[in-house]
Parts: sequence; structure tokens; C-alpha cells
Amino acid sequence: MIKLAHLMFCALALLVVEVSNADDDQVPQAPTLNAAGGYGQAPGTDAKSSPLAAAMGALDAEQAVIDGVFSGRVGKVCQKQGCWMQLLDGEQMARVMTNHRFVLPKDFSGNVVVVGKLERIEISEDEAKHMAKDAGHAFDPKASRVEFRIDALGVMPAAI
Repeated sequence: MIKLAHLMFCALALLVVEVSNADDDQVPQAPTLNAAGGYGQAPGTDAKSSPLAAAMGALDAEQAVIDGVFSGRVGKVCQKQGCWMQLLDGEQMARVMTNHRFVLPKDFSGNVVVVGKLERIEISEDEAKHMAKDAGHAFDPKASRVEFRIDALGVMPAAI
């Protein structure tokens, strides 16, 4: 009876490990262009973009999230699945998360506009480790874990 219980415990533990690694085992989807030549949702034809730095300056306690279209240039792109990128504007940076709604080419570059929600968040240590690993960097436990993030619906090449 004890052996059977031990065997069942081992099988359950193996299942938990397998489920937790399922995201790492996913076959990355290929980047797919939308009809407007971008990825994900294209901004509306009447949408005006805001420079990232200006939008970040507008975030405060009264306006913790901004829905909009943000412009900047592409920094680093996730080299594992193309599921995030850095949006840069001068010295300012926001991490653009696709949340696997769409993926970006790993060699994506240039000026872009991003449709989504901009907010200032504090990421967990586990997420900071995950992002450092995806970016090919060593995790720095002393680095700030506060970051600006855009929950993106779409990313489009643009002239700035």
C-alpha cells in the first residue's frame, strides 16, 4: 500500500513538472503579417500616435494606464519566441508584450507604432529572471524591477 502511494506521488510530481515545462516546449508560431504590413491589430486610420517618452511622462497616480498608440524604435526582441520587444524613445524604454496574440520576427527593427495599454508595473523576481534569460543576459538581483509595459494588440512599422 505504501509503495502504491509512493508510486502515485511520483507520477503526480512528474505530471506537475511536465505541465510547468509545457510553455517552454511549445513550438513557436511564425510571425504573420496583417493586411496593413504589421503584426497583430493595425491602428485605426484616425489613430494618432504619441511618442513613448511623452506617454510615459503622462502616467501618474490619477492616470495609471493609458490606452493608445505609441511610437518609438525597436530595441531588443525576444529571441526565443518573438513574444516581446523593447520600444525605445531616447533614453526611455517600455517592454511591449504580445501575450502570444501574435509574434514578432526575431530580427525586427526600425521605427514602429504600438497599439495597446501602457502602464508602470513591478515585475516579480521570477519574471525578471525569465526576461533576463530570454534577452540573453545574466539576472541582476539588484536591478530595479519596476518597468513600463505595453500590453500590445498590434505593432506596425512606421516613419517617425
